[in-house]
Amino acid sequence: MKKKRCNDGFKPLFYQIFRKMRLTILFLCVTFLGSLASNGYSQSTKLTVVADNTTIEDVLRDIENQSEYRFFYNGKIDVDAQVSAEFINKNVTEILDEVLADTPITYEVIGRQIVLSADQANFQMQQNRTVRGTVSNADGEAIPGATVVVKGTTQGTITDMDGQFTLNNVGSNQTLLFSFVGMESVELLVGSQSTFNVVMTESTIGLEEVVAIGYGTVRKSDLTGSVSSFRKEDLNKGVTQTISGLLQGKAAGVQITQASNEPGGGTTVQIRGAGSVNAGAGPLYVIDGLPIENSQVISGNGTTIPGVRVPRSPMANINPADIESIEILKDASATAIYGARGANGVILVTTKKGTSGALRVSYSGYTGIQTPKDMIEVLKADDYQRILNEILDTPGSNVSEAERVTEIQDGGTDWQDELLRNAVIHSHSLSFTGGSDKTKYFASLNYFNQDGVLITSGYERYDSRFNLEHQADKMTFGINFSTSYTHDNVVPIGFSTNEEGSSLYAARGYDPTLSIFDDAGNYQVVSWMNLENPLALVYGKTSETDNYRTLGTVFGEYTLMKGWTAKLNVGFDSRNSRRDTYVSRLTKDGRANEGIGTVLTGTRNNYLGEFTTTYHRDLENNSSFTVMGGITYQKFININFSGTGKGFPVDESKTDNMSLANSSLYTMDSSKNNNKLLSYIGRANYNLLNKFLFTATLRVDGSSRFGTNSKYGYFPSGAFAWKMHEHDFIKNLNVFNTLKFRASVGRTGNQDIGNFLSITTFGQGAQVILDGEPYVTFAPTRIANPDLKWETTEQINFGFDMGFLENRIAVSMDYFQKNTFDMLFALPVPASTGFTSIMSNIGNIKNSGFEFTVDSRNLTGKLKWNTSLNFSTLRNRVTDTGDIAEIIHTGAGQSTSQIAIIREGETLDSFYGYRTDGIWQSQEEIDASGTKDPVKPGDVKFVDINGDDVVNTNDRVILGKSFPSFTMGMTNALEYKNFQLNVFIDAATGVDMLNNSKVETYYPVSHRRNRMAEPYLNRWTETNPSNEYPSFVNPAGQGNKAVSDLTVEDASYIRLQTAQLSYQVPLKTKRVFDRISVYVSGQNLYTITNYSGQDPTTNSNGDSSLKIDFNSYPVYRTYTLGVELGF
Repeated sequence: MKKKRCNDGFKPLFYQIFRKMRLTILFLCVTFLGSLASNGYSQSTKLTVVADNTTIEDVLRDIENQSEYRFFYNGKIDVDAQVSAEFINKNVTEILDEVLADTPITYEVIGRQIVLSADQANFQMQQNRTVRGTVSNADGEAIPGATVVVKGTTQGTITDMDGQFTLNNVGSNQTLLFSFVGMESVELLVGSQSTFNVVMTESTIGLEEVVAIGYGTVRKSDLTGSVSSFRKEDLNKGVTQTISGLLQGKAAGVQITQASNEPGGGTTVQIRGAGSVNAGAGPLYVIDGLPIENSQVISGNGTTIPGVRVPRSPMANINPADIESIEILKDASATAIYGARGANGVILVTTKKGTSGALRVSYSGYTGIQTPKDMIEVLKADDYQRILNEILDTPGSNVSEAERVTEIQDGGTDWQDELLRNAVIHSHSLSFTGGSDKTKYFASLNYFNQDGVLITSGYERYDSRFNLEHQADKMTFGINFSTSYTHDNVVPIGFSTNEEGSSLYAARGYDPTLSIFDDAGNYQVVSWMNLENPLALVYGKTSETDNYRTLGTVFGEYTLMKGWTAKLNVGFDSRNSRRDTYVSRLTKDGRANEGIGTVLTGTRNNYLGEFTTTYHRDLENNSSFTVMGGITYQKFININFSGTGKGFPVDESKTDNMSLANSSLYTMDSSKNNNKLLSYIGRANYNLLNKFLFTATLRVDGSSRFGTNSKYGYFPSGAFAWKMHEHDFIKNLNVFNTLKFRASVGRTGNQDIGNFLSITTFGQGAQVILDGEPYVTFAPTRIANPDLKWETTEQINFGFDMGFLENRIAVSMDYFQKNTFDMLFALPVPASTGFTSIMSNIGNIKNSGFEFTVDSRNLTGKLKWNTSLNFSTLRNRVTDTGDIAEIIHTGAGQSTSQIAIIREGETLDSFYGYRTDGIWQSQEEIDASGTKDPVKPGDVKFVDINGDDVVNTNDRVILGKSFPSFTMGMTNALEYKNFQLNVFIDAATGVDMLNNSKVETYYPVSHRRNRMAEPYLNRWTETNPSNEYPSFVNPAGQGNKAVSDLTVEDASYIRLQTAQLSYQVPLKTKRVFDRISVYVSGQNLYTITNYSGQDPTTNSNGDSSLKIDFNSYPVYRTYTLGVELGF
């Protein structure tokens, strides 16, 4: 209904105006009269106000409490700004003038009322003012390099060497965020302040940091499983080519062994022992959520090219400089989420992410020199001639006169020295980071180049990375992408022997009395040695590999409702390699075949698609629960091709033109295969009262690698943790700041056995002639086993986490026991089947041990001293071998076989051979012993274990093991003013290794082969009745007893691995650089060991359960000079 207008509407309007006029007149009168008295009151009233980082509002309240003044202002006036001032007997105007001087607030005194208002002009000026200040620690020491960011913007800076900073155009309503590694972050509202003196306190040792646990993250204080977590500052310093190099000696229970010291050389990683004979024993690597296949792209080394037993590490493509953090998952609670691939542990790698703030550019680089060390000393030319001729002239020697050393040509040749050099190494990394609170990016460009200490060897890598993350209201989107190219020059190295042996093998065995070249200028070749001239081998057998790798993940996470998210993650890893090898006419093989060229190519692609959903809810009384479930699918495709040609007209073209080879001598091979993994995952976490933590995990894996009757495996785990320090009865002890008990149990699997082992496959059979025509046949290559399934590992773990002295000392202790059953094993079958073995599930292995980690901030004053110590014990036992009583391991080199045994109750692959008891000194001693062996004075005295007066294979015993009983790593970091010193030491005891160079010294292939110097220089003679070294007159007189306590040696050691001294350069201005740091470092500096070989830490055999030193690439010291710059 439409309202009617009032005809006398003028009257109400008149009354309203008149009423307001009366009020205004009255207010003006009161104000006028009050102002007459206010001057007197304001001047006569004296106030005392002390403000120490108190708000303006508190100052106003103090004034009101001491006087009759009352303040009036609205909510737009910022009275939360802090001020510091002291006023003694001052009037109110003096106080307000100073308190409000640096604010956009003005005031007006009206009697005993004071009205505050905003000065818009001054407010605009304050919006663009400069703030500055210092950042220090609790001891008042400046903190250089602290990040200062205007929260919610890209505007920021870092503090200089004096802890000072300056930021322009900062508004009073903005917040400054201060952060620094190892310190609690600080947020301060700018308000009216222009100067900030910020004190940052040290955070407890990692308790609240977030760690990755696979398909999620958790606070370190809430972990229920056994996880070792490392930030980039915790990892190894110095030259590190691979992820494993960053971790070596850093984590309790993790043994990392260098299989080859060559540039880009392979490593083996063993977490809590080994639980497999035929399946893989290495951990699963997961990079930014993408599980990585760590197999080689190319299989094979090239015709007559020796190869190592652990090839190049595929992880060498990942640049260590791009890594932000690494988590090592060790117990079943942590690894069960990866199911059939978690039995050997899981290593999670997180690369660097962007940071909010303006674009920051960083450069880090170093250059250095590598010098060979601890080379095996062989006989020099003079000693070689004298000793070999003495042996020839000794009665009973079976050496012919034709092998007498008659001359030394041109002073002889130190063949090892000819192959070695001081090698240059350098690395350069350029990174870019920045963004806002919502979008952050990180990009890097990197270059690494390492020349090997063996001539012609080297490794070169180019790589780049781009990581991006964007957060919207409900959606988070991210990209992690990297690509790399590596070029590898491989010198002949490895286990092959004779003419196909490695360059170092040839150098140690070649006749030192020879000159390098003959009279015609060709490399010296002699008929009495079936070895290549070492230099002819290095220059005549070339192998170059080009590797291309691109990997990345793209993810999107959407918040469906509060606490409930859904995430889609897709990833790929594409690797392509080509290896070109050529054997030229400089070598015997090359001359015999008129050049041999081989090209090997390979492609390995890995595709991932996974969907997970997570629900988290906080409950009353500090309780919460989180549930995660999902499905993941991964497919691996492998393609290989190889072709070999012989009979090249010239060597110059090598493999650049394979059509030049004799077409009738071409050989080629190719393969293509794939495997798939379909998995369902689930995990539930429950936090009760922030005291009791429960975790339950289940993964169901389906793999194409296993038999039709065993396609799926089920891998559950459960864990419990008790935060005892949250209880009053622990708090009242005043001992522990942190005390947590952990327990877990679960199952994981191992599917790393290669493809098609559960089914019958076919290969080329014998050639048959039908109707006069040749035909190629196919024949089965293995027996099918439809029941073939995963190896399964059951693991229990008990642990304590403790913190003392305000968590300055953090201690973690664990006991674990791993039982692996259904081991994947090549079970021997009767020869009547036409096969030698069938892949089966038999046998059990048990690993158990203790792990301890201590992190301590020893000193926190001007001199800071932090220590990180870890040590662990390991006991490995074979508990069941099925129907097989024992299994002998063979194949350590030319003259060494039957070197280790797998026997119930013993360590896996225990060294198995003969014990000795010195040297037979006289015929009388021999006669008195009753031995029936054909021994003479000067021969080794082997122990007759069974007392039958004959030493044979029945007298062999366990000699040692390849698993260390105790390992230790310790890092000390000291900081004083601008200097930092970092020292890392590692050690291992209770570990043995077969020194195969010593085997070839005791049992030389031929008389003219050179050999280790010390045993021959100190050998037994009638005038030197040594009880340590035999006479070597008739080495094979007692048969080949190569594996004995003479050749299986204690490989315990303690090593000063790294020392690095750095200096933070103080900067007076930041116009170009905001950070300059320089450092010098040394690596592999000093080793204490009784091992007589080259390096007790190297295992050229590659098998993590069997350590053998044979033709290992030389070990070296590295000295580097580096710089880090920030722009």
